Amino acid sequence: MRLSMWMIANQLTNFDLELDIETHAPANLRSARRAYATDCVHVYQEKNDVICDGGGNRIRIKDIDVEYAFEIVQSIFDTYDDWNYVIQESASLNDFQTVIDFSWHAFHNPIILLNEDFKVLAMTNSSDLKGIDQEWDYLRENGYSSFRAIKNITEDRVWRERRNRKDVQYYRCSNKIIDTNCISISVTYNNMRYGRINVLEWSRPLNEGDYQLLEHLERIIAPYLVSYYASMVSGGWNVFLDLLSGRQINQQAFDNRMFYKQWGKDDIYVVMSIDFQDDIRLMQMCQQQLNECVASTEILIYENNVVAIANKTRDNYKEEKKRLEDMALRSGEKLGVSLPFTGLEQLKYYYQQACAAIEYGALYKNDSAVFEFYDFGMLWLMETSAGTDCRQLCACHPDIVRMAREHYRKLEEDQLDTLYVYLKNECSPQKTSQELFVHKNTLLYRLKKIMGSLEYPIQEKYDRDYMYYSIMVIQLYRKKYKELFSSFYEKEGN
Repeated sequence: MRLSMWMIANQLTNFDLELDIETHAPANLRSARRAYATDCVHVYQEKNDVICDGGGNRIRIKDIDVEYAFEIVQSIFDTYDDWNYVIQESASLNDFQTVIDFSWHAFHNPIILLNEDFKVLAMTNSSDLKGIDQEWDYLRENGYSSFRAIKNITEDRVWRERRNRKDVQYYRCSNKIIDTNCISISVTYNNMRYGRINVLEWSRPLNEGDYQLLEHLERIIAPYLVSYYASMVSGGWNVFLDLLSGRQINQQAFDNRMFYKQWGKDDIYVVMSIDFQDDIRLMQMCQQQLNECVASTEILIYENNVVAIANKTRDNYKEEKKRLEDMALRSGEKLGVSLPFTGLEQLKYYYQQACAAIEYGALYKNDSAVFEFYDFGMLWLMETSAGTDCRQLCACHPDIVRMAREHYRKLEEDQLDTLYVYLKNECSPQKTSQELFVHKNTLLYRLKKIMGSLEYPIQEKYDRDYMYYSIMVIQLYRKKYKELFSSFYEKEGN
C-alpha cells in the first residue's frame, strides 16, 4: 500500500516531531530506504535528529538514532499493509464491524459506518470511547441516529450543500447533540449512495493523511456493501428502494428517512420515472445531476429507470418537476408521472403507474416527452385484474380515492353514491334527484359541496368516465374485497 508523508506522520505522534509537509502531499511512497530512491522515504541522520524525506516533504524526528528511526518508519509501511489486507478480507466477508474496529490502527480516532437510513452498520467498539458526545452514546445504545441529530443535520446549510459530493468533507459540529468535529465520505458505487463513513476528531486532530485513508477505505468497502445489500431478502440500504420493490421495511429506518426528508404521512406525493432504455451511463449522469439540483425530491435508480419520489406539498415541487421534465427532454427520453397519493406504503404501485404512463404514451402520444398516468388511468383499470392486490385502488381517480378515504375515516358523509348516480344520469340534476329520492335543492347543495372539493375538472367526458369507472371499482372492493379495501386505507393512514 502506498503512503503519504501525512499518513506516516500520523503514526509517529508519540515522538517529538517537526513537520514540513505540503497540504496535498500525494500517497505515492512504497517503502523506507537508507539511501535515496524514487517513491521511497529517505531516512538519514542529521546531528541528533533523523530526517524522513519523501519527495521533498520532510518529517524531523528529534533526538533519535537513525537505525531505530528507520525500523520504526519501515514498520509503519508494514502496519498499513496489514491493515489493508485485513479490511479487504473482512469486507469481502461482509464483516464490516471488523473493518471498522481494525481501522482504529490506521486512524486512531472513532469511526462509524451508517447506511442511507441512518442505521449503524458498524462503529468503533471500545468502552474507552463512551462519552464522546450525546449522539455517539445514542448510536451505541440504539443503533440509529437520533431524531434530534437528524434535525440538526437537515437544518445545517453546509451539510445540505455538500451531502451529494463524493470526496471527503470536514464538518465542524458545535451543538449539544453533536459537538465532535468529523470528516465524512459517502459510500458510492456507480453513482448510487449506499451509506456514509464518519471519522471523528477525538484523540488527535485530523489532517490530509486521514482524508487519503478515508477515501481508500471507501473504495474498498463500496463494492462489498453493494453485494451485501443485494443478498438481503428484506430491509436493505434504502427504505425507498425497499418500498419500490415491495420488500418488508424496517419501521425505524422508514421513520428516520421521513424525518430526514421532513415529509409527513398526510403529505401528497407523486412518483416520476425516466426510462433510459438500458443506457446505464446516461442514467447515472442524470441521477448525479438531479441529486445536485432537486434537493427535496428523492432520486433513485431502479430497474434501469431514474425514479423520483416527489412531495407535492412542498413549495418547490413545480420547480423540481420542471427540472425533471427538462432532463427528459434534453436526454431525448420519456418521463412518466403517477397519480398523486398519500402514504408511501403502496409506493410500488405508483411507480408502476409512472412506467405505465410511458408505455401508454408511446402508443398514443408519440410526439410528447412527458406522460401523466391520469390520461391513461381507464386503460390501466381495464387491463388490471381486480381482487389480487391494491393496484386497482391505487389507479382509481384521485378525487374518488380521496372521497372514499374521507368516508372510511368518517371525516365526511358518503358522497360517492350521489356522484355515481349524477354521472350515470349524464349530469342531469332532475334525473339524479328522482333516482335518489331527494329534493332537487338538496341534491344541488350536495353537488355544490362535491364539485367544490374536486382537484380535477369534470367538464371533459374522459374525466367523467374515469370518475364513474373508479366509483364502480371502489364499490366492488367495498363489497367483495373488504379486507383489501380496509388494508388500503389503513396503510394510507399510517
